[in-house]
Amino acid sequence: MFRFVRDEDFVPVEYKIFFEENIDNEVWFGREVSTDIEEGIPNPNGCQKISKVSTTLRNILDSIEWIEPSVISIGPYHYGRDYLQEGQKLKSLCAQMFIDESNQQMEPLYHTVEKEIEELTNRYEHWVRSQYSTKKLTTMLLLDGCFLLYVIYCFCDSKEGGFNSWKFTNHQMACIKQDLFLLENQLPFRVLYLLYRNAQFSGMSMEDMIEEFVITNIPMPRGISGILRTDTPCHLLHFLQGAFLGRLEATTSQQQTQLRRERKSFRKGQERPNWGTYKNVQQLMAAGIRFKPSKSNYLTDISFTSYFGITGCLRLPPITINTSTLITFLNLIAFESSDTTNHLGVISYLCFLDSLIDHWDDVKELQSARVLHNFVGDQREVAQFFNHVCGKLVPNPVTYRDVQQQIEAHVERYYRSKTRIWLSQCRYTYFGSPWSIIALIGAVLGLFLTAVQAYTSVFSDSTK
Repeated sequence: MFRFVRDEDFVPVEYKIFFEENIDNEVWFGREVSTDIEEGIPNPNGCQKISKVSTTLRNILDSIEWIEPSVISIGPYHYGRDYLQEGQKLKSLCAQMFIDESNQQMEPLYHTVEKEIEELTNRYEHWVRSQYSTKKLTTMLLLDGCFLLYVIYCFCDSKEGGFNSWKFTNHQMACIKQDLFLLENQLPFRVLYLLYRNAQFSGMSMEDMIEEFVITNIPMPRGISGILRTDTPCHLLHFLQGAFLGRLEATTSQQQTQLRRERKSFRKGQERPNWGTYKNVQQLMAAGIRFKPSKSNYLTDISFTSYFGITGCLRLPPITINTSTLITFLNLIAFESSDTTNHLGVISYLCFLDSLIDHWDDVKELQSARVLHNFVGDQREVAQFFNHVCGKLVPNPVTYRDVQQQIEAHVERYYRSKTRIWLSQCRYTYFGSPWSIIALIGAVLGLFLTAVQAYTSVFSDSTK
């Protein structure tokens, strides 16, 4: 983040009178921006501010589909937009149903939120407090919190009715769920806790309901058995990040210093730090490396095994790529980019995939290995996403470092030995597919039968 100091000492003395009389300081120096917003300083309780998507990330893609909600607005950033008014009516109806079905009263809930409204609104950008009154902000958080809890409750409730009774189309349901995981459409987790702590619902706790809701809406081919978390999420998107990663590991001060240095270099126009001497999937396969899906779907579950430098196996978590996943990843990228604790798990994973994908052929091979499930359609579009978007990101330099070093060591060892190259080529030529193996077995069997026939014919003639 660039920072300029507003100081009239920078203005030459002979121009000061002219500046005072004629120059608009806001235009000349720019508007003053709160430093805690620009630097992403967290609240005293450790929760990250809910920031808007940075200009840098907005410029990566021309479309605003991944930033702005399509049906439902949550929080103050997109409140009051004309095209979201139908969704606003839906929110009030759902909020009232949550209050009634949880056997609570609106007035106590309102005052509960009102008591902490200053702390809650401080988790948004500074202009929110000046643009909206305390009454409007309290009502906004109360309404959105009750609506969000009722949506989650209906998705997780197994009884007849729920959202099925609303007769939404599949497209409408998908849009609503997608809106709930946009960075600029988040609600502080504290609001949900305040509204749910006295709710008289039988069955799961709020945390269990949210966990089930998040898990069932992660587009993974095999599902996730649970979420390993050690901290309280700041909002729903933060919870989703934990579901993707499994566990958020704090970086050391030395790692943070190195990451800040690399980010600074990246902002100066330098290339992203080199993640290895290898290039893409095709080249790794030429070095005897094959790809297999990991045993779990956590993005952190990446491992490599080398077998005597002749062949190797890189295991990657299976992932589904569709329009919804791309939007989710973009919002997780925006969230992690504003996270001062440097939990860059999703960014690091996407950068790792970007290092493997250069062309659509690489996407094709990952599909064949059942690592990547492509529902976008054209494999070139998937390759373009990784090259265009992920190529501009800065990962955590220590994430997957062990895996990268193991791959580099295998590739170097592989190309130093002609015997290994020959054995690997034989393996891919004669054992690369089931048909090659069948053909080889058939050829060997044919030679064996021919030899037997020749042997029997020779010895039968000699006995006569």
